[in-house]
Amino acid sequence: MELVDKDCKRCKKCERICPTNTLNIDSKNTHGDYCIECYHCLAVCPNKTENDEHVLGSNFQYSIQPYDFEQLMQQRRSNRDFSSKPISNELLSEFINNMRFSPTASNAQKLEFTVITNKALLQLINDSTISTLSKTFKKSVSPITKPLISTFLGRKAYTGLEKLKGKFLKKAAFDPNMICYNAPALILIHSKKTPGGMPLQDANIWLGMATLYAELLELASCINGYIVNAVQRNKTLKKQMQIPDDHQLHAALLIGRSKKKFNNRVDRKTPQVNFI
Repeated sequence: MELVDKDCKRCKKCERICPTNTLNIDSKNTHGDYCIECYHCLAVCPNKTENDEHVLGSNFQYSIQPYDFEQLMQQRRSNRDFSSKPISNELLSEFINNMRFSPTASNAQKLEFTVITNKALLQLINDSTISTLSKTFKKSVSPITKPLISTFLGRKAYTGLEKLKGKFLKKAAFDPNMICYNAPALILIHSKKTPGGMPLQDANIWLGMATLYAELLELASCINGYIVNAVQRNKTLKKQMQIPDDHQLHAALLIGRSKKKFNNRVDRKTPQVNFI
């Protein structure tokens, strides 16, 4: 990446916006040791064009209005009734590729993705997740563990876990497909285990953006924490998903077409806001 070239006007906008104070135009130091490759410098430069490396274009044309985004937010819903219609690998690849512009917590950009569309494997993930979490609930929330949980976490915590256990086991008995909901595709978000960086935060940000983008593509989605929880307790399931041993699963997103159309916008709880 070359910032100081014949077209450089030395306005130093790139210097001022650099989050790591890496740039020094006068000394032509434009890629120091602390560069996180966010490319704010290229984004703000008035002289860079699409002919430069990493620059895709200029002169954004913003056509999305605040009202449009509000509508999009309100129409987004978690889907639990997927159509059996498959989603092409091309569309899924395009979806994930375009999502590379999602914000990140530290710009490490270390997330990797595994897409599962194999029906037999999806059913196995569904069944293994139910089995793993059912066993976990039965062992960890019982009359034997009640005194320990109540002592360290409080009686309300135990009561809450007991209700969660009952709810999960009841739903699993009623709906054997309560994990994957017959979705045609599952996107797993993972990264190498590392003491630094913020991959979990990156994955959560990605999920939020992805569910909105899916709406625009007329795709239905559902964030699934059960699968992540089960993988943390079941190494065999992790291998079946072909997630590398040195990787940690951060999030899972079911995606496909919805059987139902949500016609009405419904309200949600008004958040409590404190201004200081």
